[in-house]
Parts: sequence; structure tokens; C-alpha cells
Amino acid sequence: MKRLLYIITVAITSLSICKAQTAADVTKNINKVKRDTMYIYAESTTKDLSEAYNNARAILEMQVGEWVRKQHPSEGIEVCIVKAKEHFLQLDTRRGELYRAFVYVQKSDIMPVADKSEVTVFEVAPAVQQNTPETKPAIIVEEAPVEVETTPVLELTSEEKQMKLVRSFYEVEPYIKGLKSKGRLNAYGKYATMPTNEDCHLFVYDKQGNISALLRKSGQKQYNLNTLKEDNVKNYKNCGAIWLQLK
Repeated sequence: MKRLLYIITVAITSLSICKAQTAADVTKNINKVKRDTMYIYAESTTKDLSEAYNNARAILEMQVGEWVRKQHPSEGIEVCIVKAKEHFLQLDTRRGELYRAFVYVQKSDIMPVADKSEVTVFEVAPAVQQNTPETKPAIIVEEAPVEVETTPVLELTSEEKQMKLVRSFYEVEPYIKGLKSKGRLNAYGKYATMPTNEDCHLFVYDKQGNISALLRKSGQKQYNLNTLKEDNVKNYKNCGAIWLQLK
């Protein structure tokens, strides 16, 4: 019986050491990637592993875009992000009760970009061709007064005024991090994950990383906070967008 208890104790101890070594190996690999200039990486730590991965991947996409802008300015940023996403690698470990998600990609897997047709862009309705009306004799009529529908004036919040200071795709990430550190951020993500029935704001950016529009989504309508008129993200051809919700 004593021998059996001894064997069980040794087995449990060995299993614990094995788990510790596994966690240590993951951390060692993460640190190795961080030191290697051949990679671009991002990480996130949250209570939910899936949420941590989603956050890390969103940050990595921004990091890839910034690298492309600096090192390969002639390439389309959105195209390169699409290419990079095909090669994302990931590692995860624990930090106490939290999950740590680490996502990275090798720079050589991003460049060169061969097929720019891979980019997903917003669908834009085709322009309607207007037919020139036939010339007819002029008829003078007395026009009735026309009631002009007034558009409600948009009033910007203090946070929306801060959003307008973000002029580049590469300034979005620091801005979002700032909101998160202040406890002002509820959620954020890429355009494809934007909630359909909830209010939010959108940073619309072009292939060069410039912010083309800042939109406020309120119900089913979207408003441009620069022109203070009704607008829609689909009006911006070949652009991408990042949405966010404030608390």
C-alpha cells in the first residue's frame, strides 16, 4: 500500500512539473518571437480566451497596417492585412485567472502581395444614368409654397470632438487603448463584426490609412460628424472601417 501511494505521489508530481514546463515553453516561445525582427505580433489578456484572441487579432491587423505604411508605402494596406490574416499564428497561456492570447505573423508571409482582388470592400450602388428630357414649350404656372423639411442639427459630444482629432488609421489603436484605460470603452472591432441593432461610431479609412469619415450610427441611420449630415459607410468605396461603442 505504501509503495502504491508513493507511485501515485510521484505521478502527480511529475504531471505538475510537465504542466509547468509546458507553460514555461509557451512563454519562452512568445519571448523568442518578440525578439525576432522577422515577426509582427500583438497580445491581449482577458478573462475569456476567445475575447483575448479577438482583441489580439484586431490589434495585430493595425500593427500590420502600420508596418506596411512605413516599409511598403506603395502597397495597399487593406490588401496586405488580408494576406497577413491567412498566416496568423497564435499561442496562449495563463496569467493567474486570466488568459493571455499572443498572435503573430512573419513579415515574409505578407509581402509581396500578388492579387489585390482578394480585398473585401463595401458594395456601392451603381450610379443611375439620367436621361435628358425632351425640350417642350415653356408653360408658366404659379408655384405653391413648398414646405422645406429642416434637418436636425447634430450636436457633438465632448468625446466625439476628441474622435475628430484622429486623422489616421494608425492613431485609432492608441485612441482605443486610451478609452479602455479610462473605462470608457464598451466594445470595438472590424466593420464585419459591427452590431446591426446597436448604436456605435465608425472610423472609415482608405488604403493609404487616412480617415475618410467619422460616422455616428444611431438606429438605422448614420451621420457624418465632419459634415453634420446623414451619410453611410457604403458611400466610401474601397475603404475599411473600425467601429467602437462607448460606455
